[in-house]
Amino acid sequence: MADLNLNELQAATDYYIEQEQPVDIFFRSNVLIYKLMSQNKTFPGGQKIQVNLEYDMTHAGPYGPTSEMPISKKEILNAAFFEYAAYYSTLTLDMEDQLLNAGEPEIVDLLRSKLQNAEKSIRKAMAEDIYKDSATALNESNDPNARPFTGLGDLFNDTADFAYGEITPNQMAEWAPNKVTDSYTMGFTFMQFLRRQASVDNGNEGKPDLYVTTQKLQDAFEATLQVQARYADEDLLNVGFNNILFHGAPIVDDDKCSAGYVYGLNTGFLDILTHSKRNFTRPEWKSPIRQPDTATANIRWAGNLVCRNRKAHVLANSVSEPS
Repeated sequence: MADLNLNELQAATDYYIEQEQPVDIFFRSNVLIYKLMSQNKTFPGGQKIQVNLEYDMTHAGPYGPTSEMPISKKEILNAAFFEYAAYYSTLTLDMEDQLLNAGEPEIVDLLRSKLQNAEKSIRKAMAEDIYKDSATALNESNDPNARPFTGLGDLFNDTADFAYGEITPNQMAEWAPNKVTDSYTMGFTFMQFLRRQASVDNGNEGKPDLYVTTQKLQDAFEATLQVQARYADEDLLNVGFNNILFHGAPIVDDDKCSAGYVYGLNTGFLDILTHSKRNFTRPEWKSPIRQPDTATANIRWAGNLVCRNRKAHVLANSVSEPS
């Protein structure tokens, strides 16, 4: 390059990324991505991500001196399989960038701007797709080879023959999604009802620990509370996610959430698993052979949103504000 060779450009890039703490840069776009990716759960590879499911109980109960205990085998385990999703953002510095931004300091400033834009671009793509079903996201990508998230649209797809994680509810009744399609009005009573729909045991661990909705519906719920009863999750507030607590679980608004939707999610049964070799890769600058004054690099991530118990989550898709 005219003022900054590839080694110097790489050094400046590495320095910028290290200073900006990429974990926070990439995650602070969507509360679900933040909650799950900040756990940094990785997998080593393979054609698909395998998620083991424990969906039933074995024989158990009281017995007496002459009781005959059942010894028949009972199926209690299964596995769901998810293809990995993949996202990227690309950076390019061409001859005009170098000539119009003469000198190393100017190019470093330009580099910083392009890196910030790449970070925002990959965040935006992931934050939008996590709410969609993978077929819709693939169609909207205009790339027939793309691999978008197996998103919440897939998790809550209630078509009987839809294979989520390669299992249909027809094959395993316990794998059916919780989807509330009747109309409700946002308020404390409705939230109590919604919480019960995704209860997998009596402890707090068996209830949703994160609710995601629109700002209007979050505001509508907050308006039903007394001022002295309005509490928030401080950790989420500190990273920029406005929220209001309900039974100890934050209700968070997201402008990418569809109107009228309220998700109740249990992050104990939901993960974003990241491929260990595609964990927001560092940009590596290269120049095409026939374009020596151009330098390109990309940031790549691979993994997927996976679920271990569909009944642990609930979606209500027709919720309105109080009149």
